[in-house]
Parts: sequence; structure tokens; C-alpha cells
Amino acid sequence: MITAVLGAPGSGKTTVAPILTSLLPAHAVLDRDAFMDPAAALAGREVRQHRDTWAPYRQLVRAVIEVVAHLPIVLLGVCAPAELADWPIDAWTLLDCTDQVRRRRLASQARPELVSEAIRDVREYRSLGLRVIDTSDRAPEEVAMTLARFVRAGI
Repeated sequence: MITAVLGAPGSGKTTVAPILTSLLPAHAVLDRDAFMDPAAALAGREVRQHRDTWAPYRQLVRAVIEVVAHLPIVLLGVCAPAELADWPIDAWTLLDCTDQVRRRRLASQARPELVSEAIRDVREYRSLGLRVIDTSDRAPEEVAMTLARFVRAGI
């Protein structure tokens, strides 16, 4: 079983991933961002900034998923359902926060274009009709507990 957790940058995916790992010890919790640096080293360039590396990066993540497919999987990332249509995903949820909170969270990354891209992406994600877990004014532990309940319920 794969539960996909969609979220634009700044939604809290990377922050809740280690907490979620401790709450769901029988699951493989995979944050797509965790593979970015090693993939960039292999590709010889930043994956996020080079669209032609995105498909091979998805293939890399899919290969990892196939290795741990004997476990229930929680996959956190920025790929929308249409991008993973041929993946065996059983449930989707969206981690989201207000645009104001997202701007604040991403301000430290000193890449203004990242903020506008994230705002654009989340508008698309919000239109998908997925179940939303709002991270705006909640502690990461609370968000992780809510997400763990969703995963366990297998909705």
C-alpha cells in the first residue's frame, strides 16, 4: 500500500517526515527531497532546476519504492496524481498551509522564484479535491500525528 502525501514547498513535508517515521515504524516513509542531493551528484547538476532530469528522478524514486514494496509506504513529494498515474498509489492527501505561512517558511531559502513557484503549484494542488491536512498553525508533531492517523486508516 502506498499513501502519497502531496505538498508544495513550505507545506512541511520534510519537517514531518522524521516524526512520521517514528509514529509509523512498520512503514517505509520516503521523502522525495531526501534523494535530491545524491541524484544531483550523479546527474552533475541540480535536479530541481533542470526539467530534463525530472523523469529519470521519478524513475529513481520508483526503483526505491519497488525495493521496499513489501512494506506499507508513505511517499512525500511534489508530484501530483496525474504525474504518478501509473504508480500503485492507494490514497492521496495534501499537506497545505496559507500562502502567508508558506512565504514565511520559504523566506530563509533566499530564492524568490521558489516562493512564486510554490504558490502557483499549491493553487493547482488545491483544485484536485484531495483531503487536506492544514499545517499553518500546527506543531510538526501534531501534523505528523494527523497524517499517521490518515495512513493507518488507509483512506
